[in-house]
Amino acid sequence: MTPTSLECPDLEVLFTELESGEHGPALAHAKGCPLCTAIIEEHRLLEKDLYRLADPLPPPDLVHKVMARVAAEPPPLRRELWTGLSILAASFVLGLGMLFTNDTALIGTGTSLARFLVDGKAFLEALLSGAHALWSTAAAPVAGVLALLLFTSLFGIKRLAGNGPTPSEA
Repeated sequence: MTPTSLECPDLEVLFTELESGEHGPALAHAKGCPLCTAIIEEHRLLEKDLYRLADPLPPPDLVHKVMARVAAEPPPLRRELWTGLSILAASFVLGLGMLFTNDTALIGTGTSLARFLVDGKAFLEALLSGAHALWSTAAAPVAGVLALLLFTSLFGIKRLAGNGPTPSEA
């Protein structure tokens, strides 16, 4: 040990002053002591190496590249169909399970279904009677409105669906 090492401060005090940025007695001593200066330099190099080992940031165009690959390779339609059907089936089974395990809900559903069947016949007869009266008095305007509604719906769906592959391409 050198004579200066007997006067060296505790390393914890030295590193605390170094981290806080205060120029206390330990840092003042380290400026003149070659052993403490070497320890601080070794600490600085080790800290620099540790920062270099940290995970690098992703490239700035990562999201753009991922989205381009997703757009280039959409999932097969069959997989989407099966996923949707499995979600629908699971929801249906869960709903039925909740219905059958709750007596109040089951009674209410049964009562509502019976009321719908009893009142449904009268409702359907009234609806058909009204449609017959409307058709008897204004057949041409009704047919025009229905045709317009049908064609705008079909063209809207066609526009939403876009241009898919032709049957020969599929």
